[in-house]
Amino acid sequence: MGIGKIFSSLTDWSKFPPRILFALTVICGVFLFGGRNFFKTLGLDTIQNQYRPYFGLGFLLFGALLLSFPIAEGGKWIYQKLYHVYDQREKKKFYLEWFKVLTPPQKEILRGYIDSDTRSRSLDFNDGVVKELVNTGIIYLPGRYSRLSTGWRTDYLIMPWVFTYLKEHPEILV
Repeated sequence: MGIGKIFSSLTDWSKFPPRILFALTVICGVFLFGGRNFFKTLGLDTIQNQYRPYFGLGFLLFGALLLSFPIAEGGKWIYQKLYHVYDQREKKKFYLEWFKVLTPPQKEILRGYIDSDTRSRSLDFNDGVVKELVNTGIIYLPGRYSRLSTGWRTDYLIMPWVFTYLKEHPEILV
């Protein structure tokens, strides 16, 4: 059997679910560490003696594959947490730079949230300035829009952290 076939068979073994790997690890461990009298009673003492090195190899292999599951999941969890922190930092940097170049119509819309001390405002659905604020993630459309006599209007919500930041830094909207 060539080394390539051995490695390809190892990758096939790694696709087993953890409960199967656990069972195989326990079986190999029992055959490896179990007492001779127990296996003599079961009539398996010759199998235990004859194949002991293979049970040892199986115990190590299946045990390692079984341990790879929680290690891989822990690695994914840590990666996701670190990526989330990095992503939040990058977004905040982006928005802080974006706040420096707000246009007067954008400031007027955002000032309406702060002056009214509300996180919800009825704005024109077809307004380009409103759409730009939505596309940048400053405000968002929580649900459906409704037709009013003054045109297409709907309630837009401001992101909570943006509301808090603008309350703390009202000079941005001047």
